[in-house]
Amino acid sequence: MAISALQSLELMERLHAYDGVAPPKRENDDHMQWVGTFLGVAGVPILVGEGELAEVIETPRVTPIPGTKPWVLGVAAFKGGLLPILSGDVLFRNRGYTGRVRDYSMVIKRPGMYFAITLSSVQRDIRFPLEDRIMDHPVDPDFARFTLGGFKYRGEFLAVLDIDKLVGDEDITNAAAPRDSLVKGKNDEH
Repeated sequence: MAISALQSLELMERLHAYDGVAPPKRENDDHMQWVGTFLGVAGVPILVGEGELAEVIETPRVTPIPGTKPWVLGVAAFKGGLLPILSGDVLFRNRGYTGRVRDYSMVIKRPGMYFAITLSSVQRDIRFPLEDRIMDHPVDPDFARFTLGGFKYRGEFLAVLDIDKLVGDEDITNAAAPRDSLVKGKNDEH
């Protein structure tokens, strides 16, 4: 009589428990690690902590939304819904990008907030010993209010983008353009 898959797993568990084999010890078990992703926004290299962004996607085709701030590129069809796409360059630098097209965006999903920000580069996942975090290093002034420390990597300082500070910013939570900046049409003239 053949045994089921569950019975087989149970048998393997008993055999390993009987042998009493301890798992191999890792070298850095005693050090806490910061884990995240190394990205570029508006040409500035930054880090985003693991779990802070939902995913990195190819920047989808965007439909513009009239009456929004200049950093709102528009909305895109994404996974059966609509995803607002924000220009990382205009949001942080107050100017459009020059050079390479922004092929990728990071999707940020928080309660009440769901949007993507264009990226200038996508590097890699990266780890640092937590004790190496530098909290008082000068940061690019356009990013300073949205960062929380950072790490040295290959001779340059990489600031950690604090997504909670970003989504908590009043300017980002209200993407409607100020009334005085809207272009008046024929019907708006008095």
